[in-house]
Amino acid sequence: MSLKFLAAAAVVVALLGMDAARSTGAIEAAKPKVFCDKVASPLGSNSQSGSSGKPYLTVDKLASSLQRGQTGCLRAGVYQRDVELKKGGSSGAPITITSYPGERATLLGRIHVNDHANNLVFQNLDLDGYNRERLPSPTVNGDNVVFRDNDVTNRHTSICFLLGSREWGRARGTVIERNRIHNCGQLPATNHHHGIYAEATDNARITDNWIYDNADRGVQMFPDAQRTYVARNVIDGNGEGVVISRTSSHNVVEKNIISNPVVRYNLEDFELTGTGNVGRRNCLWSTRHAGNPAGLQTGLVWPTIENIITDPGYVNRAAKDFRLHPGSPCNTFSLIPANDPLAARKKLKRPVQLWALRSLVRPGGRIRLRAKLPLDNAGHAPARALLKVRRDGAWRRVGAMKLKLDRTAYEVALRLGDQKKWRSFGQARVWSGRRTLRLRVSVKGVGLSNNLVVRIGR
Repeated sequence: MSLKFLAAAAVVVALLGMDAARSTGAIEAAKPKVFCDKVASPLGSNSQSGSSGKPYLTVDKLASSLQRGQTGCLRAGVYQRDVELKKGGSSGAPITITSYPGERATLLGRIHVNDHANNLVFQNLDLDGYNRERLPSPTVNGDNVVFRDNDVTNRHTSICFLLGSREWGRARGTVIERNRIHNCGQLPATNHHHGIYAEATDNARITDNWIYDNADRGVQMFPDAQRTYVARNVIDGNGEGVVISRTSSHNVVEKNIISNPVVRYNLEDFELTGTGNVGRRNCLWSTRHAGNPAGLQTGLVWPTIENIITDPGYVNRAAKDFRLHPGSPCNTFSLIPANDPLAARKKLKRPVQLWALRSLVRPGGRIRLRAKLPLDNAGHAPARALLKVRRDGAWRRVGAMKLKLDRTAYEVALRLGDQKKWRSFGQARVWSGRRTLRLRVSVKGVGLSNNLVVRIGR
């Protein structure tokens, strides 16, 4: 039975892409309002009060002035000196260092969080760790330190993140989330310089980052990383992807996209005696080794299971835009559909939104549907959407919807079949005993909609 479409869906502009011109690559999204207890500015003075009107000059002064639970804000500009954090906040009331609302500050030099500085947050900053001694930056020896929504590099001079040390203090509860971590380590590669080096750690969480173009490992756990959780990251174009070594134990590497190693492999180990490590449900891709597109080290001793081996399908890898095209199989491995580490954390949304103007339809009646989908950069909408119904464990095509710019609804007919065993719905049949219809639409070049459930009345 043919569909009777009376009109087309509404089409609205959606912000799908990120501004590639920004160094952070962040999608502009609503963020929690920041209240600044103290402020520093490149034009300030450490003899002033640290208020918005009379800001401090240096990051050290700003940090030392803060009490637990307070936030220090940096006005836009470059703060060019090494910083050592010697005190922190408390559990539930950390000290936060962040950019001033609506601005972006750059810290040029080494950041060292010493063993007495616990419960600190660094967020919405550009961290350039280039320093004269070429020491790792940020170096973290304190506990419960968070790095969130930052751009981290050192322009190919040293290790970027160094977490913990048997000599200077073990790092516990470090969180590294939604950062860009890139161009760390000397070139040509020395086998010693990594994006994240978990040396002596407990319970670190490394999630939702883009980790790329680092000289050696994207993430190294050596020699004693315990219970590290590495998930939902893009780890691309590093010398190697992820390495677990020596006594490192009970580390989980899952739901990452690990691709295009330039020196050796995506997943490796070295002299591993630790136990309980696992890699699972990762999306892997390498073209370096014939017959080994997953890029797994030969003789890898920690188990890797349920992985997808495919080219991830980045939007623009050359421009370091590691979002995924809607049809990429790797989308199933990420809780953030575009895989943008700096996007606002919010409920997963499909690029096309579908809803019914009524939640109940009776046999012989009609369902009025409406969809929203994005225009392209030129302001054009796709020509059609394919409507599908779920039946017998598969999505069956109902028909094609013509799209145009207006706000009227689609109507589709639901009627009982001749033998009263089937309900005819467009070009698909639904068993008459069903009490619900599950519908969705797909749009070429855009993606799928949400799954819509409509009740069938008697």
